Amino acid sequence: MVCSLTTSGLALATLTGCMRRDVNESATFESTDIGYSASGIELIQTDAEGRTRYRLTASELSQDPRSREMRLASVDLQMKTRDSAWQATARSATLSADARKLAFRDQVLLESSGQPALRLRTDVLDYDFLTRRARSPGSARISFEAGELTANRIDVDLERQRLSLGSSVHGRFAP
Repeated sequence: MVCSLTTSGLALATLTGCMRRDVNESATFESTDIGYSASGIELIQTDAEGRTRYRLTASELSQDPRSREMRLASVDLQMKTRDSAWQATARSATLSADARKLAFRDQVLLESSGQPALRLRTDVLDYDFLTRRARSPGSARISFEAGELTANRIDVDLERQRLSLGSSVHGRFAP
């Protein structure tokens, strides 16, 4: 897997962080240390053949110097699986320090472009880059051609195109 990062007006060499240090400063993080920030970022991961696995864009990125997590604003994640393409958007998200999990928050929308097309709306969605699964631990609304479902707790396996519904499932279907 290969990752590349493009920024508007600011080039970052790695996602491990950049900091200004005086010669007398220690190499460890202190409470006054700051991580880094960027605007207009795009992160692309490719497979061994050079095909795009996902493209993550955000209007802003800032890193927490203690946790090493990255906070993103106006997030757009486009993912490709064997049979379809998926897009997740949200007002904000947090990328884990190991860059394996992305926690979407506030006005989250997950859509598939394959058949059957699916649209999931929620306030919280956690995505795992390794398992390619998205989970909404709370209330979510799913729209598709035949109707609409609401449920508490939803698990979406993007690779296998499987949807698991938790509790309080309700549905409306077109006649």
